[in-house]
Amino acid sequence: MLATDNTARLCGRCHRDERDQLGAPPALKTEFFETDAFRAAFESQHIGKVFKAYRNHPRHLQMYGKALKQELLGRWLGLTQAQVSKLENGKPEQNLEALRNYAGILHLPEHLLWFDFPGRSRLRAGRTSEPTDSGGKLIDWRPQSITATWQISPAIAELCQILADYGFSPLRFSSDQLGQIPSVENLERDLKVAFDAYQQSRFTAAANRISTLLADAQLTSRECRESERARVSRVLALSYQVAASVLVKVGQTDMAWIAAERGMNAAESADSPAVRASLIRSVAFALLATSRFEPAMRLVESAAGYLEGEISKDNAALSVYGTLYLVGSMAAARFGDSSKTVDYLDEASKAAQLLNKDANHLWTAFGPTNVAIHRVNTAAELGDVQTILNSGLSLNTEAVPVERRVRYLLDVARAYSLVGNRDDALGVMITAERMAPEQVRQHYLSRKVVAALIQGTVGKPSVELDKLAQRVNAQGAI
Repeated sequence: MLATDNTARLCGRCHRDERDQLGAPPALKTEFFETDAFRAAFESQHIGKVFKAYRNHPRHLQMYGKALKQELLGRWLGLTQAQVSKLENGKPEQNLEALRNYAGILHLPEHLLWFDFPGRSRLRAGRTSEPTDSGGKLIDWRPQSITATWQISPAIAELCQILADYGFSPLRFSSDQLGQIPSVENLERDLKVAFDAYQQSRFTAAANRISTLLADAQLTSRECRESERARVSRVLALSYQVAASVLVKVGQTDMAWIAAERGMNAAESADSPAVRASLIRSVAFALLATSRFEPAMRLVESAAGYLEGEISKDNAALSVYGTLYLVGSMAAARFGDSSKTVDYLDEASKAAQLLNKDANHLWTAFGPTNVAIHRVNTAAELGDVQTILNSGLSLNTEAVPVERRVRYLLDVARAYSLVGNRDDALGVMITAERMAPEQVRQHYLSRKVVAALIQGTVGKPSVELDKLAQRVNAQGAI
């Protein structure tokens, strides 16, 4: 018989026996982790706080009358009580293998974690609150809201922290060894590595490099010779640009805007109209990503006018000029202005004809192929499915970086799904994922396409579609 003051479902001796006989953590439903304490713990990116939320969960209090002991948790995790206490009350654990081990043992839901598992990217965009209708109404294809910081990889979170911290100390992140300031040559090499990683859709690798690069470039800018200042400013400006590009791709649009504006300020000392215009393009891209379409279009036109006098003598300036109009075309398409979209694409096409090849000056990936890809992208934004289907998979995109190729494939998959060509849509999605897992698994279009495929399924989705839905976290879009 229970004592009158016993709020548990068992007597003291029984609940102690049941609790202490737990040889391993039970497999729990996702709902178990949807408490305020767990949400705060995961957002803090502190495994010790996750442990504490786990031990003090209301379910345990109801079943056993008190929290799980640190000794029991330690036994599950292969730790002593003192080690559990230190993890709960000390600094956050940084050892990635240890974090993965703890998460696996406790069956922590992967979509709540702030770190990666091998081969399973944790980059996930925030779920949209926009309603969808499984009764035949078209899915809203607009980009969704900002990704919560606890849903992204540690490398991206660190980059966001650097940009948000106005007291940022470059010494903390710099590669500086033995008091040696990084050379301009090394900065330019690292800038290329960062941009290459971005264009290969390896966003986490790019973010890792960018954090160090920003610190190195800032240190060098303070100590460099006057004769090197323009080169260093060029690197610093473009480092902010690649940071903004990566952050837009992973849904951190507010941080991308900050990066782009800082890059534009740095570009003032770069002594290069092409670099300055490239950073203006980066700001316009950030405006586009935050649905500020009209300001983005005005900025594009202003920057293009500024650059007009340079395009006849500098292929980098010509490439930036053309890419500005590509950004403008996407802004116009999302704004719903088909006439201005065509005008912008025509201007970009003229620039591509002058360049007369697919190139990658200032990492623009600009040329005839990128213009053709944007014709497909803007057609998708305007709802012109037939234009996309007419292109099919016939457009040869081998001359442009992986990021551009995969973005094209996502719109092709979108078009196939809208006309009910489910097998081809799924096939294109699988192809795109193999080319760029990070890009596909975090892009809002992936979730929308997969959600549309699942909603159109009669009966149970195929194993392949179901697994893809899990990888792209499509549940929130259904």
